[in-house]
Amino acid sequence: MNDNLTQELLRGLQQLCPLAGDMRFGQILATLGMLGEDMVGRSLWEIADNELLEVVERFRQDLDRRVTNVA
Repeated sequence: MNDNLTQELLRGLQQLCPLAGDMRFGQILATLGMLGEDMVGRSLWEIADNELLEVVERFRQDLDRRVTNVA
């Protein structure tokens, strides 16, 4: 496990959570799992950390666009 990558993942989740509105943390993880399967074809259990970071970033960008479009 790469500590720097783990820290980036945690920062990504920290940025993502406020944008997720009423989603519970488990729902956010479930959504990341589904997006990961769509993006790389593997489950959350099998996805590499660098790939998961890409998934987190994509989800954050999607949520950020939604928040921006609503405002």
